[in-house]
Amino acid sequence: MAEKEDIVLEKSEDDLNRERLDESLGEFKGQEGQAPEDEEFVSLSEESSGENNDTGFSFTRESAPEEDASSPEEVQDENQLIPWYKDRKFISLVAASSLLICILVFTLFYLIFSEGNIKPDIVASKPIEQPEIVPDESYKYNHDMSKVDEMIQKANALYLKGEINQALKVYKQIAVYNESLSNYNLGVSQMNENKFKEALESFKKAIASGENQSVSAINAAVCALKLEDKEKFNYYIDLAQVYLSKEGKSKLYNYYLALIDYYKGYYPEALQMFQRVNIEPYIDTAKYLSAKIYAKMDFDTKAVQQLNTQENFESSLSLGLLYARMGEYDKAKSFLNTAMKIERDFNQSLAALTLVDIKTGDYQDMLMRLQNIYKNNDENKYKVLDRYKIKTRLNQNLFNIEIAQSNFSKDILKKTKNQFDLLFYYAPYQVFDSKQASLYIEKSNIVDFIDDGANSGNYLAVSKALSSTNIKIANIINHALNQQLRLANEEFQQLLKNYPEHSILQYNLALTYAQMQNYELAYKYFSSSYHLNPKNYLAGVFAMFCGKLGGYDTTKLYNEILENMSTDDKSKINIYKSMLFLANNDYVSMLPYLDENKKEDSPLSLIFEAIIAKNNNLNNQVDVKIAKLRSQLPQDIVANILYFNSLNSNFNIKEYAQNAQIHFKNLKLDYRNVFGGPNITREFYVSLMHISGLLNLERNKFKELMNTSKFKSEGVMQTLAYLDIFAQQYEESYALYNVLIDDLKIKDSRTLFLAAVAAIGANNPNSAIALLQLSKLTDKNNKESKAALGLLYQEVHNYEAAISQYKTLPNNFKSEFFTFDIKN
Repeated sequence: MAEKEDIVLEKSEDDLNRERLDESLGEFKGQEGQAPEDEEFVSLSEESSGENNDTGFSFTRESAPEEDASSPEEVQDENQLIPWYKDRKFISLVAASSLLICILVFTLFYLIFSEGNIKPDIVASKPIEQPEIVPDESYKYNHDMSKVDEMIQKANALYLKGEINQALKVYKQIAVYNESLSNYNLGVSQMNENKFKEALESFKKAIASGENQSVSAINAAVCALKLEDKEKFNYYIDLAQVYLSKEGKSKLYNYYLALIDYYKGYYPEALQMFQRVNIEPYIDTAKYLSAKIYAKMDFDTKAVQQLNTQENFESSLSLGLLYARMGEYDKAKSFLNTAMKIERDFNQSLAALTLVDIKTGDYQDMLMRLQNIYKNNDENKYKVLDRYKIKTRLNQNLFNIEIAQSNFSKDILKKTKNQFDLLFYYAPYQVFDSKQASLYIEKSNIVDFIDDGANSGNYLAVSKALSSTNIKIANIINHALNQQLRLANEEFQQLLKNYPEHSILQYNLALTYAQMQNYELAYKYFSSSYHLNPKNYLAGVFAMFCGKLGGYDTTKLYNEILENMSTDDKSKINIYKSMLFLANNDYVSMLPYLDENKKEDSPLSLIFEAIIAKNNNLNNQVDVKIAKLRSQLPQDIVANILYFNSLNSNFNIKEYAQNAQIHFKNLKLDYRNVFGGPNITREFYVSLMHISGLLNLERNKFKELMNTSKFKSEGVMQTLAYLDIFAQQYEESYALYNVLIDDLKIKDSRTLFLAAVAAIGANNPNSAIALLQLSKLTDKNNKESKAALGLLYQEVHNYEAAISQYKTLPNNFKSEFFTFDIKN
């Protein structure tokens, strides 16, 4: 500030001093910080901003401006000074400055940042999402108040010493600093009101004033990011880095540097700086931002740790999304339910919780929640599904050998579905005359797999017709027991057209459907068989099993069978009554059957006893029964798998897999059952070969069989196509299934579904949708097809169709083959 050289001598010394003071005050009071008008901006790519972070940060700075060390241009004689406490204008100046300082509003500010996308398990073992971390706490800082107080005290001391010009310069610094603070805090206030354009102008003025430049530039960059102005973002974040050198002595230097690195996308560098922040109240902020960086870098556990060790930010939504991405869905649901109570986080929490429910198979819970929230407003309900875009994919837990091993259950008998499938596998087919039928069945242990139907003589009035029908049934059973199950199914369908009232025919057709895992049609024909002959208890019990697997209400059927059993000979029906208890999950009531002395050791009885022992934790008896079953059927693949499992279930998965390689390498088994028998054979065998590392060896074996005329190509092709799925040879698998469906006309529900699995693997979603629709039509209760269809419809934004599929699925149903990722 230039001093006036012309002074009117007539004025008194008092007037002269007052004039000089007023003159100086008039100069600095009239100054205003101007934003630079000739700024040049460079372009900003999304990568340069690190993340698409569109939220502002506001900070106050702590370090004082540099003092003006220049000597006074003019020094007054101390005796010429009026005592400051008598100088009314000076007192007015001090009072005005103090008042100005006291009325400064240090605006609350937020550290807010957000992610637009969430990620899954949601890649392979990851969960679902990139968390959006949106704190709602605010803080008030008073560093600048103490700094201004110090500056006022310094100015007063200079005045008392007679260094008036120096004092005036300090007072000018106070005014400039206050102006900078005013613009800065105004910008923070405007950011909190989402007035980012106005806030940007305020920060520009703060920068132009020469104070708070680095932190003002940081916030200006955030405003530009909010306004989607990439060029200005780049300009201001670079400007913040340029001005950072002025903050070398500030205690918050590391903090400012970390913020700049964070916005530039230099995450490892930012993390390093955040770890050095040890000044309150910035410690929790540093932890919060560190959590965001860890989440961005897929270190979800570390992100959770950082969030859990800070206390100032509400992080339920962030923790919910992180736990979902880690696959810890129970914790995810807990935090997301909490986040839903916060208005700001409600919509995103609801959308994320909906996806977690689909991921865990809690379809009815999800639908009930949406119904309660939106009532009849279907449009908003679909908007929730639209918040996150999904990509349907195959479940890698099945196909990756390491993941498959870690998820492989050596406890084969634990699952209810496996128990029922094994009982179907070892169940006998029914005939009118077992002695006559055995002549037409080419199987050494035929006595174990055929049984005289109850009261069979009552079905046909003419003995000749009875004998003729029995022979036809025997010939079809011969196909079923010699690895031509689909052919047997087709022939039973044709024969039933001629004799629709035959309980035995209904039972046999139902058994082929059950072994092919079409539980809907199996339930239909087992029920018909039982109602045609209420003494055919095995048909009734198996109808119960299929009803349970299909999700039907079987209460009435259960009571009907139980009532009929009460009037019959107990010694003949004990096994069926015990099986009925199994269908009703009444495991304890099955125990007396283990102590029966008169029971036959048929394959069905032995596997049932093993199941009883398993459900009652009698593991030693399980092993005994399995060993006995294998001794009866030494070439049966399923019996051998069960036996191997009982011997090796206590080993870890690596030892288990190694022992499987040794055990099955040179074992002579009837492999025809794998490609022509019940589906459970193929599933057990392929699963075991996969986790033991023998899958490719088996694929080569079946490729050779494809060229062998001894074996029917259809069954081998089915098995090879299935093996190809697990070997992740999706294109080859899809081609084989096309041949099976289009050329060989194999269109059962399971084949169609597996073809859809191969189609998804081969990236043919449209074909997959068509195949799944056909699969569902063939078996209306095929839950796997419905779940996959729901995901595929949701992926293409056909939310009404997706919801219609989800409505038909029960809680706790998890697709074995399909899952989804979140699109970026």
